[in-house]
Amino acid sequence: MSTYTDLRFPKGFLWGCATAAHQVEGNNTNNNWWQWEQEGGHIKGGDVSGIACDHYNRFDSDFALAQELGHNAHRLSVEWSRIEPEEGQWDMKEVDHYRQVMESLHRHGMVPMVTLHHFTNPLWFERQGGWLNPQAPDLIARFSGFIAKELGDLVPFWFTINEPMIVVIGSYLFGAEPPGQSDWGAAMTASRHLLQAHGAMYRAVKESTSHNPQVGPVLAMLYIEPYDPNSEDDRNAAQLADLLMNEYFLAGIDTGTLGPPAGQGEDAPGLKDSWDFIGINYYSRHRMAHDQPLDTAGLPPPDAELTLMGYEVFPEGFYRQLMRLKKYGPPVYVTENGISTKDDTQRCRHLLRHLAEMHRALQEGTDIRGYLHWTLIDNFEWTEGHQQWFGMVAMEPGTLKRRPHPSAYLFREIARGNAVTAAMLKEYVG
Repeated sequence: MSTYTDLRFPKGFLWGCATAAHQVEGNNTNNNWWQWEQEGGHIKGGDVSGIACDHYNRFDSDFALAQELGHNAHRLSVEWSRIEPEEGQWDMKEVDHYRQVMESLHRHGMVPMVTLHHFTNPLWFERQGGWLNPQAPDLIARFSGFIAKELGDLVPFWFTINEPMIVVIGSYLFGAEPPGQSDWGAAMTASRHLLQAHGAMYRAVKESTSHNPQVGPVLAMLYIEPYDPNSEDDRNAAQLADLLMNEYFLAGIDTGTLGPPAGQGEDAPGLKDSWDFIGINYYSRHRMAHDQPLDTAGLPPPDAELTLMGYEVFPEGFYRQLMRLKKYGPPVYVTENGISTKDDTQRCRHLLRHLAEMHRALQEGTDIRGYLHWTLIDNFEWTEGHQQWFGMVAMEPGTLKRRPHPSAYLFREIARGNAVTAAMLKEYVG
């Protein structure tokens, strides 16, 4: 029988949820994902993002709900295609909209943590080649500097690019996301440009505001193991997958170079140490076989607990990836962690098991300063359409009415107490 103790977190720890503009705002009609949805055949069930959660109009009431649920921070993204609808043209009405969004967060007692690029590209940027365009780093750095100058007095944390290697894999390696390419050379070109873009964006934000913002990346850190540890082929496949998914960006920023598999160690001016913190998104373990592509959910054990996305629930991988970040030095923010499920008791258990592993890493020396759950409200889940349920708050189709799950109130108790209690662990983990 397990004996639990209270798990307490450092004073000032940030608790909240993460969202992305295209998934919640609605009617982001000027980006590559909207165009991809309209083409048909790309999204499960023929879904489109459409009005999404109508968060563009309902942000203030959504933030009031988040405040009621105990959050003291919120991660969101600004939609580049709204702010710069054509190259070099700034829509100041949209800038003012996002200023109102940030002011609302402050009124509701939450720290704004803003992602500059969360998967979507303006159509004009996509027409110029997207991430294959050698000018891409300069173009997004210009945007980053502009919006940081406009909103810098309200935003203490800026994230550069959300899950850059997921962009590479989904858009350029396996063709499941726009522009739908499946080419190793294109994927490596995009990898180099995304890493260079991060460095350029970091510098642009720093140089554009005098408010001393903290700037860093958001990395999807899948925990990767060989399917058969005794198979050299599986071990090599897992090593390559980990190099691509996890090590490439970490080593690149740490050393300031474009390393394997996308480079040969070439210097990238301005890249080295371009992080004031590291953001980590963690969802699952991937057991890698040499004859299985990385875009699958891996090969979970037969008795594994799975999410509706088909992901294996593997909290220990969360601990291991958090410990992996310890050596780099910057503080760590968990920028996404969550589960798609229709069983909210499973969500409660998932939350507590992962927070316990996060606390373990914290106790063992990883400087973790915040946890942002994915996500606040059920929303449009990219190629999965509206067929996944990650929200602590349910959204009724049609009415768009928000209805918090019991997990939202469990999270409120954790956030307000800045602790996971032994009673919570006993009730849900057992």
